[in-house]
Amino acid sequence: MMSTLTLALAQLRVTPGDKESNLERALETIHSCIDKEVDYVLFPEQFLTGYFVDNRIRELAEPVDGPSIHTISQAAKKAGIGVIFGFPEREGERIYNSAAFIEKTGECLGVYRKTHLFGPEVEVFTQGEACPIFPIAQGNIGLMMTFDMAFPEVSRLYALQGAHVVMVLNAHIVPYQPYQEIFLRARALENQFFIAAVNKVGLEKNTLFFGESTIVSPDGVHLYKAGNDEEIGVITIDLGDVRAFRETKPMKYMEKRRQEFYQRFSQF
Repeated sequence: MMSTLTLALAQLRVTPGDKESNLERALETIHSCIDKEVDYVLFPEQFLTGYFVDNRIRELAEPVDGPSIHTISQAAKKAGIGVIFGFPEREGERIYNSAAFIEKTGECLGVYRKTHLFGPEVEVFTQGEACPIFPIAQGNIGLMMTFDMAFPEVSRLYALQGAHVVMVLNAHIVPYQPYQEIFLRARALENQFFIAAVNKVGLEKNTLFFGESTIVSPDGVHLYKAGNDEEIGVITIDLGDVRAFRETKPMKYMEKRRQEFYQRFSQF
């Protein structure tokens, strides 16, 4: 089975509140990846609307079968490229900070809803209650967003479900560059899987998004790291390396887990 996966990390600016403009940038980016033989394009957290949109998030939010995700799905199908896309999802009266997982056939396999909300996000969004695995031809994919990566339990849940790579859609701001660096490398190393993280750049309401999108190997090493400006990084990884790392490295973190010991403290 082919286990190589070519990813494009779309480290771009976003126009806050302008869905039409942001969709156009997404469509241009997807089209530009055709000749690069990309399997999946990753866009940052809340790429559809921007992060700082004052009190408009409820107005801007859409259901997963709404017009914006439909537009992205059609572009994915036309290009033959999968897309992971951050957007505010409306379901009934609830709004979620979500990522749509769209296959290269144009089918939306589902959404990940951010499980750990940061600061004022709790006033707008409902927290997610699941860490779904998205199986593709090359292996198993998990999704996270920004603040989720600070909680090792989320990554470990994915590892226990057989994830080979966790894709992180970020909206990470200055001065938290060291946090992103440490969290991403630690999560990859302790679970011995790949991390692919995409961040925004540019200003929103005088808040600077610093970029530094990256792919980290199962031994915690950067295979690619972007700078602080717009950049679309394309890199190929081999998900077969996950098994190789776990079988050949002396630090067998997953194998040496003591579940019976941890269960004594599960109430904490």
